Amino acid sequence: MAYPELFKLHICTCMYTLLERADTYRKQSINYFTPCFSDFQQNMCSSKRVRNPIVRRSNIYSQSHTGNGEAIANNHDLLTQILVCLPVKSLLRFKSVSKGWYSLISDPKFSRRLFPDISGLFMQKLGSTFINPEHGFIPLSHKSSSDAPFKFLTFITHPSGLKVVQSCNGLLLCRSIHNRSFKYDHYIYNPTTKQFVTLPLPDNYQNTRIMYRFSLAFDPTKSPHYKAVCVRDSDQWLQDYDSESSYERGLVEIYSSQTRTWRVSGKPFIAHVNTGFEGGVFCNSAIHWLSPWGKTSLYFNVEEEMVRELPMPPVPDDWEDMRRCRYFGESRGHLHLIEIYRPPTTRFKVYEVESDYSGWFVKYHIDLDPVTVAFPEMVRTCDDPMGLHYYVFSVLCIVREANDEDSYMVLEIPDKAVRYNLKDGSFKKICDFALNDDDNDNMGSQRLVSVRYFWAKQFIQTLASV
Repeated sequence: MAYPELFKLHICTCMYTLLERADTYRKQSINYFTPCFSDFQQNMCSSKRVRNPIVRRSNIYSQSHTGNGEAIANNHDLLTQILVCLPVKSLLRFKSVSKGWYSLISDPKFSRRLFPDISGLFMQKLGSTFINPEHGFIPLSHKSSSDAPFKFLTFITHPSGLKVVQSCNGLLLCRSIHNRSFKYDHYIYNPTTKQFVTLPLPDNYQNTRIMYRFSLAFDPTKSPHYKAVCVRDSDQWLQDYDSESSYERGLVEIYSSQTRTWRVSGKPFIAHVNTGFEGGVFCNSAIHWLSPWGKTSLYFNVEEEMVRELPMPPVPDDWEDMRRCRYFGESRGHLHLIEIYRPPTTRFKVYEVESDYSGWFVKYHIDLDPVTVAFPEMVRTCDDPMGLHYYVFSVLCIVREANDEDSYMVLEIPDKAVRYNLKDGSFKKICDFALNDDDNDNMGSQRLVSVRYFWAKQFIQTLASV
């Protein structure tokens, strides 16, 4: 038997002895451990052979077996190495084994050892109720549960409803949906542990002349604490306000979950009025804000507390409208961008930012023509084949894997989610989206063929405290 297989078998045996010991702590919780151990066996044991039940042949064997379990359970380092292999959902159940296990799993140092693996994507459904919008879910990981983290945001009852502004390594930045004075309530929510906290308001938040836009910065591999970054109109810009200007002066304020306070960071900076400061993309210790106009966007390095310009790929010379961005996101420390300006829209490039932020380079070339053959519902046959809306799809997420040969892109096409390999162009259907009565009524109309979700956020299971 190969060494990796021996190691897997050893780990599974260790977990069995730990489960036996757990029963002595709390017999009534045995129903929790059975599904956890089943999940663990599926993840760690490559063989699908049905195992014979364990038979205790002697008291000597039983005592030795239990003794090994005791030794492992009391070995902090070895126990930690075993537990970090488990899905987060199982770890939540294992907290009830004992005070020692609860303390170990709740320790921020333990959480930092869990790699932030994408479990799936959740999306707000188009046409759902404005006050309490419905969310769909696309499972992506075989290592964790495929259950949706939520269908509606109900962790708190808000009269104007809630929306997800940003997902950042397992934590969600949420805000209230409607307010006539554009002053919203903000929350940090962990959908894995169901914990949430109301984000305190910055100073002068009630000033109706000032616009406030929030983003979240959280890197569990560096710190158990997160930061909220608020970009607001500077006092100087309000004094020199010019209604005809396309630019504004912004000021950054930072909230730390460690100190639970806000403070002003740096000096005012100039930005285009349409820069997307709400819910930026956090990558490599910086929050990135996309500008729909011009040759540059902006990013804010949270550690250095500096706002800098980010050069953008050039647009076609004859293109006079705003940038036609179709995806802007992060995966495994890589920042990606997709812009499509010319038909056929099924052939495009995936850009990645340079490590020194000097510009962008083409990381992948995409050809979705084979996908349209396999899924002809992507084609609006009543439209102009040379138009920008002839093919119906949206890029929901780019997922980079440790082995780049396995990296993929998640597409939404009418009523389906598709996984497309970024290296070899292979693809497969992930799931179907359930249809409601309105969708069935529109099935016969080519004009109404469209995608059903307008954004996607990453769901990453985490034990992080809020």
